[in-house]
This record gives sequence, C-alpha cells and structure tokens, in this order.
Amino acid sequence: MIEIDWALRRSPSPAQLAWVERTIGGGARVTGVRRMLGGITSSVHRLSVLSRTGARTQVVLKRFSGRRWGDEGAVIRNEAAALTAVDGTDIPAPRLLGLSPDGTETNGVPSLLMTRASGRVWLAPVDVDAWTRQLARLLPTLHAGSAAVWTHSRRDPDALTIPRSALRPDVWAAAKDVVATGPPQGELVHTHGDYQHFNVLWKRGLLSALVDWSASRMAPADVDVGHCRLNLAVLFSAEVAERFRLMYESEAGRQLEPWWDVHQLLAYGDDWPAFIPVQVAGRASVDVRGMTSRVEKLLADGLARL
Repeated sequence: MIEIDWALRRSPSPAQLAWVERTIGGGARVTGVRRMLGGITSSVHRLSVLSRTGARTQVVLKRFSGRRWGDEGAVIRNEAAALTAVDGTDIPAPRLLGLSPDGTETNGVPSLLMTRASGRVWLAPVDVDAWTRQLARLLPTLHAGSAAVWTHSRRDPDALTIPRSALRPDVWAAAKDVVATGPPQGELVHTHGDYQHFNVLWKRGLLSALVDWSASRMAPADVDVGHCRLNLAVLFSAEVAERFRLMYESEAGRQLEPWWDVHQLLAYGDDWPAFIPVQVAGRASVDVRGMTSRVEKLLADGLARL
C-alpha cells in the first residue's frame, strides 16, 4: 500500500534552507519557496535563489520523512547515483547539486538538492498518440546505459493480493500464478524504476525532462515499460497503454516480455483510486470508478500474450 506523505508538505525549515545556500555556495540566498504539485512519497519544493552577483535561478529540494522508504539515506544515495549516471548523456534530467543522506545538516531529514528541470507535467495532451510516442521513444536511450544503482527484485508472490474492486478475480488469480513461476532470464539495464507520465516534463509539446529517480534500478527493460503501461491504463485507457506497447516495440526493435508486463501490472491495488487523484492534482480528469476495470483488461491482455 502506498501512503501519502502529508507530513513534509510544509515548507523547509530555516536550517534546511541554510544547507541549500551553503551547498550552492558563492553567497547564494534563497528568496522564495513553493511546493511542487503531485508528490505522495516525498516533499518537493522549488526554491528561488539569488546569487551574490544578482543572478537568479531555481533549484529543487527533495526531502523524505521515513514513512515510505525505510532506509531513506540509501534512497537518497540511489537517486544521486542515477542522476550522476545520466548527467551528460542524451537523457534529459536534473543535475545533482548536493545530498544529505543522513540528514545531519537538514534537521534529521534525508535531503537531495538538484537543478530545476525545464518543463511541466502535462496530463491532458490534445494528441495522445504523439505524446505517448515520445514516452516510448525515450526508453531505449535510457536502457542503453548503466548505473551504480540498486538491482531489481521481483515481488513476493505471497504478498500479492486481488483487489476488492476486481470485476474478474480469476484474471488476478491467474496473474499471481504466472508471477509465482519466476521471471525469464534477461539482460539487466539502467531503468528509471517509476517511469510514467507523472515523472515526465514537457515544454511546447516536446518531452523536456525525466525526473524523480528514487526508484532507479538495474533491471530488465520491461520493468519500465510495464509500469508505464499500468499508469497509462489508470489515467487513460487500456487501449492507450496497448498503443504505448506497440510504439515501444517499434522504437526498441524488440517485443515486451509478457511475464514482466503481468508482474508490473500486479502493483495495482485498492489504494490507487485514492492516491492517483492526489498526484493528478486537478491537472486532468480522473475516472476513479473505472480504474480497476481498465487495469483488469490490460492484465487479461497480458496473460493472453503469454
């Protein structure tokens, strides 16, 4: 179950802002603070910064409270490693500025400071196919790289549950049986770990940045593809998620492994209709009542491809 971290939605403390100023250096001074929309497992604030020379810029401060991730110092280090790995590559992402994994200088709150990536989250595109194709096109470039991040592990089949809202419990039960058989062998590549539209920024209709690398893993490429398909079904439809699969397969020159697709779709649970509207934050309409049935259709299609 995903818990919304309400505790850190308040503004950073004076000590945390002082750490930001020291990390940037050069007499930098924080002149403005604004919470960014959509976060549910961490607190993300955009900070306006004025340099000693009068130059103005913006940075992003990400903080954790310990309610979601457990060892959040390790999460901070993992995200820092992912950002370092993609820095200077063709993957558009924020640049790491500093980290305080143990929170020694940030009131005991594990924190990460990065540049502000250009663009905004765009959840209601006019041309959904063109928007989706750009999501598909970025993945092969990301998966061509490597990083000193965590190694992915599959979910414990015994911990998987059938949603109470399931219309066809037999589909979910069959999916659990598939996952219990174990994954196929495959190459491990650098994955984002939470690849979906809430973590992609856009500018003038073009994909401009990929953000929120906390869950980055060395994993099969299909972990990113399946997770994105799940989120596309949740917000749009199973048909949009299926078109994304076909676009990805065309861009990558390979087919999505159905086992990993099913595995990723099983992340869905009864808590999703509660937290997805919080992430959307009014930026798109959300059909909460039809959410489970959309995922269920996609899951049935994935089983049929096995």
